[in-house]
Amino acid sequence: MRRPRVGSVGVPWLVLAVASGGCSAPGRMPDCSSGRRLGIVAQAVPTAAYVPCIRDVPEGWTVNALNVGDDGARFTAVSDRANGRRVDVDLRDECEAGDAVPTTARAEGVRTSLALGSISPRFQGTLFDTFAGGCVSYRFDFPRGPHIALMEELQAMVGLVARRELRLELQRDLDVDIGS
Repeated sequence: MRRPRVGSVGVPWLVLAVASGGCSAPGRMPDCSSGRRLGIVAQAVPTAAYVPCIRDVPEGWTVNALNVGDDGARFTAVSDRANGRRVDVDLRDECEAGDAVPTTARAEGVRTSLALGSISPRFQGTLFDTFAGGCVSYRFDFPRGPHIALMEELQAMVGLVARRELRLELQRDLDVDIGS
């Protein structure tokens, strides 16, 4: 079981959330400006150079429960224009990108690629952000028509925070070390 390295002050809830092997936090998404919640996500894949987070939730979107465990972290997002189909956002130590086609990188040090399963009648596939020590996959299934706007909104909504920045913030604010 992975365990966080905690400084002298410590954060008991961080230790409990990670040591328990998993947690679910309905309504409390990993906001890009919230180091504490991102610290929990970061512990799910301690080798990952980046951690996914929510920048802003666009109108018509909802983001559901954050689940963190020994094998990674996941949250889901749904747009009211996606006919109830959710987007699964998964942080793992590795992804099977297969024949995914490279596309514009979403951050420095990140390789972004897209694997499409279909383009009609639905725009369905997986977007991958791969980086040192981990990756984030975004499995989507959008109706044709609003699919371009939905993809743009998804990519604007979910950001990536560099572990090094998060580590410095948590050390400074909470005396917690999430590793390099």
